[in-house]
Amino acid sequence: MELSCGMKFLKYLLFAFNFVFWICGIVVLGVGIYSRIKAKDWSSILGNDDSVLSVANLLIASGAIVMIIGFLGCCGAMKESKTMLASYAVLLILIFLMEIAAGIYAYVKKDKVLKNVATNTKNSVINEYGGSTVAQKGFTDSVDYVQKQLKCCGAETPLDWSSSSWYKNFKPKNESTPHIVVPNSCCAKNAPNCNVAKDIPSLPNTTYSEGCIAKGKVFVNGHILEIGGVGVGIAFIQILGIFFAIMLCKNLGYQKVN
Repeated sequence: MELSCGMKFLKYLLFAFNFVFWICGIVVLGVGIYSRIKAKDWSSILGNDDSVLSVANLLIASGAIVMIIGFLGCCGAMKESKTMLASYAVLLILIFLMEIAAGIYAYVKKDKVLKNVATNTKNSVINEYGGSTVAQKGFTDSVDYVQKQLKCCGAETPLDWSSSSWYKNFKPKNESTPHIVVPNSCCAKNAPNCNVAKDIPSLPNTTYSEGCIAKGKVFVNGHILEIGGVGVGIAFIQILGIFFAIMLCKNLGYQKVN
């Protein structure tokens, strides 16, 4: 006996959902592999912290698992296989539980990670900004982008720049002579010589006065609802996938009995 119209619609809906899920798995896997390869470029910020490698490995594993789940969901729906649908539902439940565990772990460890990132970001601003290596150039571009977007200057305060290797390139023998004291990305306005002064405290009001670490925390806290909303949305989609798979699996069993 064939599936009812409603179950046929559910079948194709589940297939479409899992096809997108499978594509997402490929994307996540690709991002994980790329992050694993480029992890060394972040060593200046994270120091000896292996957080980036751990996240990259987690992305690789998650991407592979999501691909398998998407494949099982697609094949299970189209072939009307109870075994595949049941395996799909079980794996999706496991992923959901793993995400909850990862969220709890991240919350518990967040203070340690944030403190480590803050310390190494300041050290990198002092030692790496303006360097000539590929990693240093990438870090320089990232700092300039962050300072412009968050409207900040330096890691903790603009005074961080006075201790930097970058600053030494602009520091004249006579320190009383006006010279470049902070990067141009610290300028609130694109006014000529907005970053030129005898020293950092003498800078005009056309430059940002707050550090990027503090501004970054404010930015994250200000968008916590959006971040949480994305997480809830993903969880809701996963629950729907589990529900649809169980419903289709039950209906297949019912049709066979009749």
